[in-house]
Amino acid sequence: MKFSKSIYLSFLLLLVLTTFLALAGIRGFSRLAPSIEQINRHNTRSLFVAEKMLSSIAIEKNKKTFENALFLAKENITEIGEKEAVKQIENNYKKAFEGDNLKEEKTVEGIIELSKINRIAMKNAALEAKKLSSVGSWVIVFMTLAIWITGILIIRNVRKNIINPMLEIKDVFECYKKGNKLRRCSKITSSKEFQNVYEEINNLLDRQN
Repeated sequence: MKFSKSIYLSFLLLLVLTTFLALAGIRGFSRLAPSIEQINRHNTRSLFVAEKMLSSIAIEKNKKTFENALFLAKENITEIGEKEAVKQIENNYKKAFEGDNLKEEKTVEGIIELSKINRIAMKNAALEAKKLSSVGSWVIVFMTLAIWITGILIIRNVRKNIINPMLEIKDVFECYKKGNKLRRCSKITSSKEFQNVYEEINNLLDRQN
């Protein structure tokens, strides 16, 4: 049946669009996860050890605590430039703890650079997450609009191919019950199947007369 196939295909298209919408939303939010994880893990940890090293060398004067923090920094290198900053710290901190002001200055510069690199990385990760969120939102808006349009087209198709022909048949029988023996189903319909039904109804009414 042509009209039935058309309706089935319309509903299938709606289901496909809905599936794409769900997948787009899942993909968008899943891509946000690595950026958020990066902010919460590597960069945050590097900032913590940088602050610990700075406190150890400038306030506490605790070499052991400093070296523990430096070890963590070396194990947590994830950004470009971190390796060089850690190397600068490693090359200067021992002399700094011995009282060499120039080495202490170099050590502090390396710690500040390490902190700066990770703060910039966190900022970039947040911007990337925001960008992905914005793109995902627009994709969902577009897909939702497409689903609305498809739904409207399906409603129009159902009205045209099923509801209106059924109303035509209903009107013909109501007119017949009220005494109008001349009212017949229209010869024009978009559905070949309903056109056959119209002809059968018209032939039946003609035989009644």
